[in-house]
Amino acid sequence: MEVADGSYRWYLVAARRSRRSHRISELTTVLFSAAIPLAALLVPTRPQIPAILGSLLVVVAGFRAVFGWHENYLRFSQAREAVEEQRRLYRVGASPYDDPASRDAELVKAVTRIEGDEMVRWAQIAQERMDPGRSLPS
Repeated sequence: MEVADGSYRWYLVAARRSRRSHRISELTTVLFSAAIPLAALLVPTRPQIPAILGSLLVVVAGFRAVFGWHENYLRFSQAREAVEEQRRLYRVGASPYDDPASRDAELVKAVTRIEGDEMVRWAQIAQERMDPGRSLPS
């Protein structure tokens, strides 16, 4: 159960961090987008202000594309819930955890499979970002 608990905690923290980063980047994008025309209107003699805001907007958009916080949040949340499903089955002794002799090994195998599946999805996303026209085999 230690393996499942550790995996669950890792995915919980990683999902929260990704969700927070995604929300911050979304709000920052909206803020900079709204501030550009406002700065141009309020301070027409200082064109560098909207230019700087536009540059910052491009940087935030670039970070969002590179780090993929929204996709990470979704993947980590899905993996966390898959681990939680196995923990619940284990706790009540449901199949495949109904045999005391093999239940711990079965749980470790299930959690390892979930983590492996999530890693494959991450690798596919990374590959698609490097070469958008080509993806890894499923």
